[in-house]
Amino acid sequence: MFNVNFTQMNIKRENIGLLNELITVELSAADYQEQVTKSLKDLKRKANVPGFRPGHVPMGMIEKMYKKAVVLEEVSKLTNDEFNKYLTDNKLDILFDPIARADKTEGDFDNAENFSFSFEIGLRPEIAIDYAEAKDATLYKVVASEQEIDKELTDMRRRVGKFSSTEEVADQDMLLVTVKPEDDREEFTSSLPLSYVKDSELNLFIGKKLQEEMALDLTEVFKSDYERSTFLKIKANELENASKKVHIKIDAIHHRELAEINDDFFARIFPDGSVKNETALRNKIKQDIELRHFSETNMVFRNKVLEILLEKTVLELPDSFIKRHLVENKQQYTTETVEEKYDDIRKAVVYQLIENQIEKDCNVQVEHSDVMAYMEDYVRMSYFGTTETLSEEAEKQVANFVLQMMKNQDNVKNAYDNLYYDKMTEGLKLKILPKSKELTFEDFIAEISGKTEKKEEKPKATRAKAKKETIKQQ
Repeated sequence: MFNVNFTQMNIKRENIGLLNELITVELSAADYQEQVTKSLKDLKRKANVPGFRPGHVPMGMIEKMYKKAVVLEEVSKLTNDEFNKYLTDNKLDILFDPIARADKTEGDFDNAENFSFSFEIGLRPEIAIDYAEAKDATLYKVVASEQEIDKELTDMRRRVGKFSSTEEVADQDMLLVTVKPEDDREEFTSSLPLSYVKDSELNLFIGKKLQEEMALDLTEVFKSDYERSTFLKIKANELENASKKVHIKIDAIHHRELAEINDDFFARIFPDGSVKNETALRNKIKQDIELRHFSETNMVFRNKVLEILLEKTVLELPDSFIKRHLVENKQQYTTETVEEKYDDIRKAVVYQLIENQIEKDCNVQVEHSDVMAYMEDYVRMSYFGTTETLSEEAEKQVANFVLQMMKNQDNVKNAYDNLYYDKMTEGLKLKILPKSKELTFEDFIAEISGKTEKKEEKPKATRAKAKKETIKQQ
């Protein structure tokens, strides 16, 4: 007879294949009876049975009504607890979830006595990554061109320039419009900055004249929910029931003139006084542009390293277990289809194992404070064109935007993923010490697309998650 003490419960471990084991947990009545009795007594005190006062239902009736369910619950809990404790105590690093082997289960809940439950597990292989294998992966650095700097400077001058009224819509204009929803809701007036509009939809507006009317599908026109809700003068969480198609009439067109580059311009763009002349400004713009391209070059480098390591790292896997796991737990796989697709499945598993090992080797960690800082910089760059600290009023706007975006779990996940992969890439750089190459953004795109004279092969993105994700504005 077994004692209630979990450490003395009988657990058997059997190797049934490569990195594939069967763990069997055996229980006798003595292991669970005490807790079953306690649970039945609790039910007796609480049971509300017609014809009996509370607490006076005969125990025989309670057992007849509830004992089987209570035994099932207590046995299941005890088995799972002891199984998980065994995995932890023996430091078994498992791959995927265990498979409960019904064909090896023994015991009868109608005649509660002894039980035996078996779980099949797949073990993770040991991995030792040779980072020197990826020493030929190139780390690109994009250098901002004068044309890019000129464009960014023009955008800055436009943001702080003065509005003037015009009669024909041009790029970056602000429209004042009368909005008439197609669903017969009441018409209203609103402002429509063309900076809110997707680049692909700008031609709908450019060249339009005062008093012209046009139909709009708001779900297609605006860059995000933030812009659409602002235009409709509602909260982002109200968009589901808001008007989606409207007619607008252009009541006024405000064109923003380019601001002069003078002391007032620098004071408005950099209230902290960090930039005071055009030379310093152009250097600052150059740094910001190159910082934005930094994420793209990081991604190309990381994907190339992972591609090389995936090719060079040979791992043994519990293939039979993985196939059974997919068939039993994933409805899209059958015994036949899992065989057909297993080469790709195996490659994905190896990729994930390599990525997990890199995470350990490079000590990749992302904290909540990292996510908040990332969001703040994203908002500053998206709406104010810089990651520097802004004026007090602008910082209040940043805080409000960040608060709204943090409510969206997709935003939090995307920010976490971006930070995770950035930190992984920095760790890989330290492990590999790669050769670097400076070039313009245009040449960078040409090179990774295989359009240079050398016709280099384009690095394959082996994991969609490795791409930079877009943060949604609320």
